[in-house]
Amino acid sequence: MSITLDLDESALAGLPFGPGERERHMQIELACRYYERGWLSFAQAARLAGLDVYAMGVELGERGICRQYGLKEAQEDIAHAGRK
Repeated sequence: MSITLDLDESALAGLPFGPGERERHMQIELACRYYERGWLSFAQAARLAGLDVYAMGVELGERGICRQYGLKEAQEDIAHAGRK
């Protein structure tokens, strides 16, 4: 799926990213914020950002966003590990 956003060019000019970097940064930022709000799981956010789980963890850490890891996630990890 592709989404097109109409953004004010003068506002974007103030960002510390080049034209090729802006879109990528926005994609990662959106994924991080949606994860922070609980709208996406960690895996979903990583896919939206186009990152592996390690890189996604780094991006969250750089933004001060805590991982949402509770009993349910631990049980899912244990079940997944048992299948391998």
